[in-house]
Amino acid sequence: MCTVSFLPSSKGFYLAMNRDEKRDRRAALPPDVVELERHRAIFPREPTGGTWISANDAGVCFALLNWHRIEDKPKNDTLSRGLVVKALVAKFTANGIATALNKLPVRKLRPFRLIAIVPRERRVIEWRWNLQRLAIRNYEWQRQHWFSSGFDERRAEVERQRVCNAAMVQQSATSLMSLRQLHRSHSPKQGPFSICMHRSDAATVSYTEVTVSNQRATMRYKSGPSCSNGAKVTRTISLPGALLYVNPSFTSRSRDVAPEIQKARRPFD
Repeated sequence: MCTVSFLPSSKGFYLAMNRDEKRDRRAALPPDVVELERHRAIFPREPTGGTWISANDAGVCFALLNWHRIEDKPKNDTLSRGLVVKALVAKFTANGIATALNKLPVRKLRPFRLIAIVPRERRVIEWRWNLQRLAIRNYEWQRQHWFSSGFDERRAEVERQRVCNAAMVQQSATSLMSLRQLHRSHSPKQGPFSICMHRSDAATVSYTEVTVSNQRATMRYKSGPSCSNGAKVTRTISLPGALLYVNPSFTSRSRDVAPEIQKARRPFD
């Protein structure tokens, strides 16, 4: 149960995520700067080590959502989906991400949707694992939103997208402040379908915001509901070189790209 938003800016982009979980789930650890494969990255962590959102020193960002609409479960022993983002945090190209994804033991993972922002290639990409195959979808370099819900995912998508669409027509819709307000929203009413989600057994448990520019990537993390006024943890890393290089051979697409759909590899290690 989560909401992820991508918003381009004049200097880079913003990525925001409400993480919705059961109230009795163990609290996550705030973000820290980590060095992996000669790259620096920022991400919060589960006590077990996995993560759901990250940014690295190439400006590449990831966000992971559980795909509740797919109700089947892996036949083999199940691994945590939190290993997916952690395995990719040092990747800095779309091809590198795809290669690494296809080496993961996905058949041991429950269904997920992985969002990747690759600024040097100006790409917004989603990978979907439905227990049968990894499918890829490319989006335009423009405002995007993704939603998940273990309560009623289809209705949550409709209700939350309606709120996002209404926010887009406001004069300040391209500002970071408007994005923060959106992720604090209880419209149309506080409950299981509001972006800041509240249920008796589950709620928005954290808000994470990433700001990426030519010079740096900054992650701000707040534990607790996004509507609360809790203390924020801020971590920043420098980005060497020009970030927003646009690959002239790449054309953004918002449809499924059949040639890039990959069968899940087997056997797995």
